[in-house]
Amino acid sequence: MIWACVLVLAGGFAAQHSRLSLSSDICILLLVASVLMLFLRRGRYPGCFVFGLGWFLLAGQEIVDARIADRYVGDSLLTDVRIVDFPRLAGNSVVMLVAPQDDLRLPPRARVSWFEPDVVPALGDVWRLELRLKRPRGLSNPGVFDREAWLFRNAIHATGYVVDGKRNRLLATDTESVVDAFRHDFVARSARVALTPDSAAVLAAIGVGARHDVSRRQWERYAVSGTSHLMAISGLHIGLAASATFFLARLLTSFLPRAANTHLVSILVALGCACAYGVVSGLGVPAQRAMLMLLVGSAALLRRRSVDVVRTVALAALIVFIVQPVATMAPGFHLSFSAVVLLIWLAGIRQRRADPANLARRFFARLQQLFRLQVFLLFGLMPLTVLFFQRVAPLALPVNLIAVPLFSVVTVPLTLLGLVLGNTAGSAGDMALLIAARSIQWMETLITWVTALPFVNHTVVEVRGFLYLAVVLPVLLALLPKGWPGRHVAALAVLALLLQPPLRPPAGCIDTHVLDVGQGLATVLQTSNQTLVFDTGASFRGGGSVAEQVIVPFLKSRGLTGIDRLIVSHADIDHSGGVAALANYAEIANLLVGETLPDSGLKAVLCEAGQRWSDDGVRFRMLHPRAASPRTGNDSSCVLLIETGRHAILLTGDIELAAEREIIAAQPWESIDAVVVPHHGSLTSSSTQFVNAVAPTIAVVSAGFNNRWGFPKAEVVARWSATGASVMNTASSGAVSLRLCRDSGLGAPRLDRHERRRFWRDAAG
Repeated sequence: MIWACVLVLAGGFAAQHSRLSLSSDICILLLVASVLMLFLRRGRYPGCFVFGLGWFLLAGQEIVDARIADRYVGDSLLTDVRIVDFPRLAGNSVVMLVAPQDDLRLPPRARVSWFEPDVVPALGDVWRLELRLKRPRGLSNPGVFDREAWLFRNAIHATGYVVDGKRNRLLATDTESVVDAFRHDFVARSARVALTPDSAAVLAAIGVGARHDVSRRQWERYAVSGTSHLMAISGLHIGLAASATFFLARLLTSFLPRAANTHLVSILVALGCACAYGVVSGLGVPAQRAMLMLLVGSAALLRRRSVDVVRTVALAALIVFIVQPVATMAPGFHLSFSAVVLLIWLAGIRQRRADPANLARRFFARLQQLFRLQVFLLFGLMPLTVLFFQRVAPLALPVNLIAVPLFSVVTVPLTLLGLVLGNTAGSAGDMALLIAARSIQWMETLITWVTALPFVNHTVVEVRGFLYLAVVLPVLLALLPKGWPGRHVAALAVLALLLQPPLRPPAGCIDTHVLDVGQGLATVLQTSNQTLVFDTGASFRGGGSVAEQVIVPFLKSRGLTGIDRLIVSHADIDHSGGVAALANYAEIANLLVGETLPDSGLKAVLCEAGQRWSDDGVRFRMLHPRAASPRTGNDSSCVLLIETGRHAILLTGDIELAAEREIIAAQPWESIDAVVVPHHGSLTSSSTQFVNAVAPTIAVVSAGFNNRWGFPKAEVVARWSATGASVMNTASSGAVSLRLCRDSGLGAPRLDRHERRRFWRDAAG
């Protein structure tokens, strides 16, 4: 049975990476074939794999088919919707998950933003809103959070925003769901009782799984300290709920007549309370796993049979996959089940010893066990942490040695008590929540202090393919029991892999990454010694910037912690919107700008034709603007020529026809291998004379998908194509990565969206 479960899951994991889109009918035929294979003697295991493959493809295709129809994309749709999850404040906007009320034009679930609403919607509200929707899609960059995958695994069928206007109005405030009403009430109580917004946010997260009020900075603090797992309702929380109610039920049933089956009653009460807690928590994957294991274990206890823990874990994973196939894509699925497997492994290799008779020695023995457990889990889960989050928290061990007992003994039990008592017990429930909030504050103080220490957060260079196996295999070897040869060497090998230097090209080469930042421009250039960023993308109306979401994570994924030169071509918001975010992330040694940046607070030097520098055989020359040129508008853009040997790349900012004529007149190059097309492919740029003078092999357009200006214009694409250039648009190709070397010239481009092709990704454009 265990191998059958593993093979079904393996089929599901294989389907996640499938590029082949199959219709639902073909997926059903695949499932029928897999069932028939089970009746063949040698077809059982292959049949399990095929079943997992077909089941995931069917579930995934249903999500894809339910996405908003193309004919409604971009239209203003006045419709009635219900708020089906807690709205989240993001700057001056509110992000909501909505479901339509009997409107066939809309998909089942849409994620929309509402900028500066007069009233913040609440969970369960019904609103009449004017929506403008599009198909779910995300930016595609290496080493950056995959928003499109997140939208898919959360079954979100459209994204968009609320159109401002008088037609938007509240229709009803009563929620249809008793569970939603209970969750809403608990969140309100947490906000009222807790002493700070941060402690209220964590209280709501561990009480009812409502994490909408946890700020980005707070998430970052918990992640850096290695304690973010405490906010995910999992086996710790479900187990405490079951244990507490079991012992309480045993106490109360002890007063019943001896004929009553108190053992059965206690187990059923504990099971019911734990499942109820799982339901009000939102049924996340870790909670599902804990509930399923609890159900199987309780059934075994009631039948007075021993529990096969390994089989129980495999069965729980299989049921989660059957009920919610796309949930297996979530990091929580892998981390949750892997943690249980590691605990089973540790229990199997641990040498059993009798408890010391002395109370003090027994206490220290328990501390030693807790320490060993935390080391085993942190080290064993390291490959998954590196894979999903590209980070290692060096101080996670000491922090968890304090935080886990505090949460287990104080925070979670008191939160559960406050959850059960509700408003019916007067101030008793609120008092329990107040003490729980106080314990969260203590932990927040510890985490804040820890995260202020140097080297508290180590970002790991992104690992893929066989290099990832080079991390996994030494970890597995290091976790083997004492006596196995090579355990300590394996641990040192893991340390060496985690401390590998930044990814950089060899001497005489330069890597150019034109990132997918939507409508804007951001390019990262790397030589063997230096990092240069050309433009920083846009900032958002609701707060935040592309730099926070794309550029900084990209730099982290490559192990780059400093910026030798930041060049901001000009002051337009789609080029300069991320300057502050980059300055917060890393020290910027030199800042060059085409025109003065308002309110940047940074010392900058104006770009000027004739500026030049070099690094390891790669030469950089500023071609524009001239010293006497006006310093406003698109024609003030910095234009940078990068040369190595006889090969060159040209970065043009937003220059228009006048600047193009100036550059052509100087004719400062022999040949151009690649160019970033001026002004996103606008008709005000890329004149025929300029295009013919540049005549590159590759022309890269940085533009937003389905942007309102229609960039790049068809005429502009045709001009560049007529010279023999391959025209690439970040909107359809994702980030474009190029390597230019002194000897070998321009290598084959890497297109991130093409490398990540999957059947569930939006193929439009």
